Amino acid sequence: MLRYSREKLETENAVTDIFFKAQRELESRKELYEIYRRKLTDEEIASLSDENIKVPLERYISIMSAGYFGGKAPIYKVKAFDKDRNKIIEELFDKATNKEQDIKEMEELISHIVDYNDDCSHFFDLVLDFLVKRACYEIYYKDKNTGEITIARSDALETVAIWDYSLPKQLIGIYRIIQTTMANGEYQNMVELITSNGKRYYYDTPEKRSLFGMPEYEIKYKGESLFKEKEEERKPKLWDDDIPVTAIEQEDGLAIFEPVISVIQSYERVIQNSRNTFKYNDEAILVVKGYETDTPLTIIDENGNEILNPARIKEDEYKRQSKTWYLGEGGDVYWVLKDVNDSALQNHKKTLMDIICLCSFCPNMTDLGFTSADNNSALEKKFFSLQQYIATFEGEFKKGLLRRWEIILNKFNKDKGKQYDFRDIEVRLQRNVPSDQASETDRALKLRAMLSDETCINLLPDDLDAKSELAKIDKQNQENIEKNLQNMKQLGNSEYEIKEGGENDMGLPQQTDNRAKKDVSEDKQANKKQITGNI
Repeated sequence: MLRYSREKLETENAVTDIFFKAQRELESRKELYEIYRRKLTDEEIASLSDENIKVPLERYISIMSAGYFGGKAPIYKVKAFDKDRNKIIEELFDKATNKEQDIKEMEELISHIVDYNDDCSHFFDLVLDFLVKRACYEIYYKDKNTGEITIARSDALETVAIWDYSLPKQLIGIYRIIQTTMANGEYQNMVELITSNGKRYYYDTPEKRSLFGMPEYEIKYKGESLFKEKEEERKPKLWDDDIPVTAIEQEDGLAIFEPVISVIQSYERVIQNSRNTFKYNDEAILVVKGYETDTPLTIIDENGNEILNPARIKEDEYKRQSKTWYLGEGGDVYWVLKDVNDSALQNHKKTLMDIICLCSFCPNMTDLGFTSADNNSALEKKFFSLQQYIATFEGEFKKGLLRRWEIILNKFNKDKGKQYDFRDIEVRLQRNVPSDQASETDRALKLRAMLSDETCINLLPDDLDAKSELAKIDKQNQENIEKNLQNMKQLGNSEYEIKEGGENDMGLPQQTDNRAKKDVSEDKQANKKQITGNI
């Protein structure tokens, strides 16, 4: 975690000072990321030969944990309007609270922004960055033409946050280091500094960088900073006095797999040794007793060098392929093999795997407990250790997401003259675990008498949009009412006129016709009761 003085942050000397501190942190993150993906460049193939076996348990631990915590998008709810509570808050804290219309607008605003930015995949990327690179960042932009809010992930391999010295600490800047290639093939470092005053850009040069820290630098540049700001690229602030960024950094400075890197290496070594042993046995030496050959093993070539005799090699190969051997008295044939104690080997591998899973808090999916787990309760117990690990930083994610909505709503308050209060937003982080859909559906249906329809729909495991489904139900009910009213109208116009002679227009006896009219009347009354019940 980098801390600096707010007053000096934007000076060229401060940018140069922070550069070297940030560079060390970014180099550590890059090393962790290379361990995670098991290669140094995008062009490299991670694993091609069994000469150096790789078991990417770092990737397994990271993706399993990120999928469990970030595999489902967060749920954002706005507290229901409560007149009494709002009155108390307004009196005690002398501040305006959300009105009923404000709450409806906030719900629609949040839903629109979340859908526009694909919050599910964005949140997963943030969690994976946090677990692998020890930090995650998102930056907010507002389109001048459309007004759309864009939530962009900033790569933790080129971004660090700058905090002040206050308690609690306050975010005062985002520091991004980007390397650009110049026309002559050399690279140049560009620093983008985002503060509450806007964006500033600073550049070094290869020449200054090569001399920096040496006496020649002071002689030539006379105390000039390594980085120089391009004032013409400066951008003014657009988000009031706040920084349009959320930064979540690992307080312990540990990636999730960092404590078990050495144990994973031991696990790989055991597998590599097993492979080497089996390969040695496949290519074992054949020992023959009681058989002599007249062909020498080595000969001298034309250059005077001793080499293996091709004729001897051919003879040995012929003997290997032969199905019948004639040996002298006391003769024997056998292979020189390495003994493999498979039980000890498997026990050692299991011990290492247990330590890896224990110290990374990640469950072993090949464990018997997972294969025999047949309900949600059993699965939750297997993820108990991971849940405890997540509890150490879940609050930071909730605060970070709440800060996101504070910044965005304040922007709308300024631009649209609104008075949205972000404190009424509740953030709920879900867990991505296999579920029994039938039991979850039954549970949601049993709660209908106590909860609203919207809440019950959100409890269903089918990933439905509750508001959309309720709107469809309202439309369907309205169509049914209109259809029933139309049927009633048609029934009211279908009475028969009675003819003289006791028969109606259809030639039916009057008694029969009266019975028919009675049935129609009863049907109309029944329809009226049904419509009244639907309303």
